[in-house]
Amino acid sequence: MGWGFFPLDEELALVPGSLTPIQEEHLARLATWMPFARAAEFLGDLTGVHVSAATARRQTEKVGAVYIEVQTQQEQAPFPGADREKEQGEKLVLSSDGAFVSLRHQQWAEVRTLVIGEVEQRGTQARTHHHSYFSRMMDASTFIERAEVETRRRQVLEATAVGFVTDGALWLQELIDLHRPDAVRILDFPHAAQRVAAMGDALTHAGHRLPPQALSRSLHLLKHRGPGFLLNRLTHFQASPQALDALEEPLSYLRKRENMMDYPRYQREGWPIGSGMVESANKTVMQARLKGAGMHWEARHVNPMLALRTAVCSDRWSEAWDQQNSHRLHQRKQSRCEKASHRQEAAAKQMIQAWWFWLRGTKKPVPSTPPVPQPPSPVAPLPEPY
Repeated sequence: MGWGFFPLDEELALVPGSLTPIQEEHLARLATWMPFARAAEFLGDLTGVHVSAATARRQTEKVGAVYIEVQTQQEQAPFPGADREKEQGEKLVLSSDGAFVSLRHQQWAEVRTLVIGEVEQRGTQARTHHHSYFSRMMDASTFIERAEVETRRRQVLEATAVGFVTDGALWLQELIDLHRPDAVRILDFPHAAQRVAAMGDALTHAGHRLPPQALSRSLHLLKHRGPGFLLNRLTHFQASPQALDALEEPLSYLRKRENMMDYPRYQREGWPIGSGMVESANKTVMQARLKGAGMHWEARHVNPMLALRTAVCSDRWSEAWDQQNSHRLHQRKQSRCEKASHRQEAAAKQMIQAWWFWLRGTKKPVPSTPPVPQPPSPVAPLPEPY
């Protein structure tokens, strides 16, 4: 006796386990939004099916791991509708950043998130909508390569125009170099403003008296006239050696990114100049589920949860569930076929061996049984004396 395959399982698209497909989907979707114990409790209240928190965690992480396999296969495969023509004038904006998640044993790891949105003009402000996400806990170079699954799905290369809002990190430049080299590169305005404020603080601490509202006026110049005038004034500013030393780092940061601070042109062309959408993405995708009070994750469990979070936050849950479910059923069918093939090979080998012995006119040697030891013959007793 043992476990076997029942043909009706494949017809009903059943997967191993005690839950039906719809129950498993409900459990995984609940656990994607809330802690595992709460998800198991809600499943029992809504469907009458009671599972433990450990089962909820195990089932959800298994689904997420399979979805990662699906996305890995999709990196080079064509997407449905990839050959459709883009609407005239469609603009996409990308932004990426990192945030830290708490792991077990008092460790922290960086989760990188890429967000892609469409741009539309609302009055004088550029707004983004229709966001989608790709998020993983991995090193920068691997993330840059794996993000292709989302940039290809959103057809970043085929878009009419693409903007990329960044904080100026070097690995982000490599990301956009790979996925859309001609994108409009924009330094996040709050990051530039932070460096300008740091220079003002350095001058104040060094004893220089700045005019009232110096910071607000400097930021107004930067936003509406670009960086040239402000950087020129700061370069030739007469200050003490102590102040000049403090100005060196933020001023060098701005000089290296001067070509990314043409904010008047960006605003005229309808681009956002802030990275608010990726800050929101960090909170929506990662922090809302993985940074709860007292949460400390095993490293191997982070990416499966992130994969499901990106699917549900991008409003693609049904698509992701169908893909991973089909992948699991395909793997199960392939495993059955491999086992059947091994059994057929073993049976064929036995048949060939039997024919070989028959053709030679010999039989398999039968092991001889050892002789059964005989009990010793009895000895006649001596006569007793009278």
